[in-house]
Amino acid sequence: MQPKGKVKRTVFIEGLKLHVKCGVYPEERKLGVEIELDVEVSSEEFVDYQELYRTVLEVSEETYTYIEEFQDNLLNNILKKWNPDFVRIKSVKLSMPFQNSFKGAGVELIWEREK
Repeated sequence: MQPKGKVKRTVFIEGLKLHVKCGVYPEERKLGVEIELDVEVSSEEFVDYQELYRTVLEVSEETYTYIEEFQDNLLNNILKKWNPDFVRIKSVKLSMPFQNSFKGAGVELIWEREK
């Protein structure tokens, strides 16, 4: 018998490579860029990671100027489908329109339900 308490699970997708039409430069929005995505969703409700994956793919089909717009759209879709307590979305752009010596650059969004 388990002691009284709440069970909270975190469903995640890690290292998903996507081709997204996202960028400040018109070529990036036309041709797209490769990003690597990590998504975590913590909820008391059941979150199907296959449905989470499909949601990511649907959102990635749109065109964005900024990675933050992509993340906001993904967050809004997650909030509509599940009732999460916590969402983390990390997007790393692997291809840059300028010379660089780093693996990638990106943005991490963390959303937490207010208590």
